Amino acid sequence: MTLASGARLPTLTIETINLAAQAKGSIHDDEKAREMGYEGGFVGGITVLGYMMRLMHEQFGVAWLESGTFSGRLRQPLYAGVAATVEGTVVEQPSTENGGRVTVELKVLDPKGTVAAFASAGCRAHEHG
Repeated sequence: MTLASGARLPTLTIETINLAAQAKGSIHDDEKAREMGYEGGFVGGITVLGYMMRLMHEQFGVAWLESGTFSGRLRQPLYAGVAATVEGTVVEQPSTENGGRVTVELKVLDPKGTVAAFASAGCRAHEHG
């Protein structure tokens, strides 16, 4: 895999899971979410952000765990039991000037292609793999 600016990381497809579905009366509860006009309970935000971290871990391994940085935001609800797509694009390639770090823009897409969450993440890349 090349880490040049503009390079795309291999796409990750994840079957979503709502780990907070038992939180009755919350936006994660199907019944409450439907009362509020949504399709169902939301997959927890930390879970959705974790999908992007998983892509970084799969691509950069120990380097991600040891030196990773992450800043993400949620944009749209993501529901359980759907195939979410995680994409990443290199926006800053490793160089001497940046200490050998790669920066990746990430996004989670719902099955309709709508961005549910996005992030910027980085880590040392010389240990990649």
